[in-house]
Amino acid sequence: MKQIATKNLKRSFTAARDDAGVPQVEADDWLGALYALGFMHGTDRLTQLLFARSVASGCAAEDIAHSPEIVETDRFFLRAGLHLDLEKEVALLDPFTREQLEAYCEGVNTVIEAGGRSWPMWATGYKPQLWDPEAVILVGKLLSFGGLAISQMQNERLLLELIHAGGSEQGLRELLRPRLDDVDFDLLRSVHMSSRLSDEALEMLTDLPRLAGSNAWALRPERSATGHALLASDPHLEVNRLPSIWYEAVLRWEGKYVMGATLPGCPLFAVARTPRLAWGVTYMKGDTIDFMIEDCRRGGETGWQYRRGETWLDFRRREETIHGKGSEPIACPIFENDQGTLETNPDEMGAGYHLSLAWSGKHPSSSRAIGTWLNVVHSYSAIEGMDAVRECSQPTLCFVFADRDGNIGLQACGRFPKRGGGYSGLTPIPAWDTENHWQGWYPQEKLPRIYNPPEGFVSTANEEMNPDDGMLLVTQILPDYRKRRIDERLHALTQATINDMQALQYDLVSLQARELLEVFLPHLPAGEMKERLTKWDCRYDPDSREAALFQRLYRCVLVEVFGHEAGIGWRRMVYLVTRAGYSTMVLIGADRLLQAEESFWWRERGKGALIRKAAEAAANMPDRTWKDVNNFHFTDRFFGNHQVGRMLGYNSRQYPMPGNHATPFQGHVLQTATRETTFAPSYHFVCDLGADEAWSNLPGGPSENRFSKYYRIDVARWFAGEYKRLRIFPTNKHSESSDPANDA
Repeated sequence: MKQIATKNLKRSFTAARDDAGVPQVEADDWLGALYALGFMHGTDRLTQLLFARSVASGCAAEDIAHSPEIVETDRFFLRAGLHLDLEKEVALLDPFTREQLEAYCEGVNTVIEAGGRSWPMWATGYKPQLWDPEAVILVGKLLSFGGLAISQMQNERLLLELIHAGGSEQGLRELLRPRLDDVDFDLLRSVHMSSRLSDEALEMLTDLPRLAGSNAWALRPERSATGHALLASDPHLEVNRLPSIWYEAVLRWEGKYVMGATLPGCPLFAVARTPRLAWGVTYMKGDTIDFMIEDCRRGGETGWQYRRGETWLDFRRREETIHGKGSEPIACPIFENDQGTLETNPDEMGAGYHLSLAWSGKHPSSSRAIGTWLNVVHSYSAIEGMDAVRECSQPTLCFVFADRDGNIGLQACGRFPKRGGGYSGLTPIPAWDTENHWQGWYPQEKLPRIYNPPEGFVSTANEEMNPDDGMLLVTQILPDYRKRRIDERLHALTQATINDMQALQYDLVSLQARELLEVFLPHLPAGEMKERLTKWDCRYDPDSREAALFQRLYRCVLVEVFGHEAGIGWRRMVYLVTRAGYSTMVLIGADRLLQAEESFWWRERGKGALIRKAAEAAANMPDRTWKDVNNFHFTDRFFGNHQVGRMLGYNSRQYPMPGNHATPFQGHVLQTATRETTFAPSYHFVCDLGADEAWSNLPGGPSENRFSKYYRIDVARWFAGEYKRLRIFPTNKHSESSDPANDA
């Protein structure tokens, strides 16, 4: 253990790093431990947390740099209004939660007040402001909205774009049945739509902690080789930008501890364990965001009005300004009402139907969610942890728990609107009829919950999770390939070990490929392609040529079946199939239809004939390995795309990405002419509740300093599937401290 300098402290603690640079701190009490966590976040990740606040506030062009994509992102977040009413949100916190946030902020500010500034801050002229509970709440909202709700919004926009593009009504209804059964296509085609975010702006959003996909499971003692409960969790998000999103830490106080992954800017442990309890988390993909359709006209005191029945009412007008470095201010008028915020500027697009965005996270008391995360650390059992997180209003998540007594459980959380008018929420809702408005919230007691099931394990992997009573929490059609593969392996593991859990986190078998090959193979002519795919084990190993061959065939089949001009169109279909991890809702609809005997999509052409035609096209493409197709480069999230970043070696060599969007190791890469984006396991965590330790790896390291040995110290482990041991080390509060400049 290497001691970390702890000078000018306002609370007493000691800190040291293990061989992987993970800090282990010891404080006199819990508030002191939170202060220490804030101090370590400030020491190792100050740029990350400060820049996140600027982005969430819509001030990035002023604080960081002026560029078209940053201005676009600022406009997006100013419209979202995450920065509004933060003081009111903090005022709603209970006294102990506020005290905990203040202790954490005090630790961050100790570093800021000491003059801590990183190289990116110097390069951009960034002026750090002190961290406060309002900033913690803002980063929490950024996780909920920028990292999670946006993915729902993008899928809803994608669906609306397909309808706008004139795709077959009958075909789209069948593709996404039953979600579009009662949708008025003519109304949706008359709505003004803003331009989608540019690739460059979307790239900034993918830098946020987006749980695009995740796995988590827990086993009861009777299924464990040690006789103790086991837990595994691996959140999936962007992995190719360093520093990694997560920051590992071990906190100790009063004979207690918590170890696992934290989010810089917040005193929360997303995936972690204590002596009594372990937990992991996945994104539930719950729908807490809706597009409303507003009928707008010029007039009124604010310049624009909206209709309720036959009555016209004034929008509230919020004047925002984007102040870019070295540029003229940009006015950004925003129109709102009680139902939502217009996503367009009617001054530019004129009267008519406009989309308005409603998000449950904008309603009062969403900030209390941070208190539930803090309460988990002090929960004694799985059931106590489940009760705590059930009260978390944002974001929509599924927590998995295991405790020292052998109990396991799963608990969903989130604030879900009751939608009026019979609407699912997946497509825009006419707002002029008040019966269509949100009618309050579903009670949290009705959210999915599993405790000690008879099969001896619980698991979740972003599958549809809607209660049997018809309450629609998840409106997207979601794949369950990863969930079913995990369950398949867990059923087979009657005496599971830590090694088994680690192997499952690195599993590369695709049930999607296994099931679709049953559809494709009977229609393929005898020959090399059919022979190779028949023998393939459906593993997306980097060296597999058959994985790449199947993916070529799959894409060609989708283009042949769904890409004709009377359907989605071949250009749009090519766009969708090359973004498999980003357009999942449409593609899983296609997967399900391909397993049907009859369909609108091949009623005149024959499914078998289309598959054979697709096979001909795939056979004429180059034969490559999966690593030739699915690969990426590490880059720095602050400087990687800039010339100075390339000069200073911020960009790495090419690395192969194992897996694909349908395998437990969800290794998905999107490559365009200007960017690379990844979805993959951003943190692997496994523990046995019978031992005070955990096993982990992540694609990065503790430090955001490119020249620190801790910047990417875990990358080799992550690729090799090797895990480091997190454990409690003996400490000596009187040990000599080292220079923090050498530690960072």
